[in-house]
Amino acid sequence: MRVVEATVPRELVVRVARPLLVLRLLTRHRLNEMRGSGMPQSVITHRIDVRRYAGQKRAALAAHRTPVSGRGRSARAFRLLLRSPLPVFRAVCGTEWFAEPGGRTGELVARDHAAGPDRPA
Repeated sequence: MRVVEATVPRELVVRVARPLLVLRLLTRHRLNEMRGSGMPQSVITHRIDVRRYAGQKRAALAAHRTPVSGRGRSARAFRLLLRSPLPVFRAVCGTEWFAEPGGRTGELVARDHAAGPDRPA
């Protein structure tokens, strides 16, 4: 059995956080703190394209009441993302990243969900 941990590339977190901090859409975090979020891209072993599931993913995220019903800027930004046109949501949320503990670092393995866990896409 293989185990993977969901994550995001740390470098991407920093690139996205900078403009959000400047626009004051993020106020509770500082850039130095965010540099420790996610994992370095070099340890991410799987990158999955989930764009064709964008509608289902958006519906699932909308079902989480805590971020949807919050009053802060982050909650407002989250609601804006959920209300964005599907192509925008797909562009922002169309990739998921995973790291396999002890996995081959630096070697990305992308698999199509329909291909199954043991067959390459």
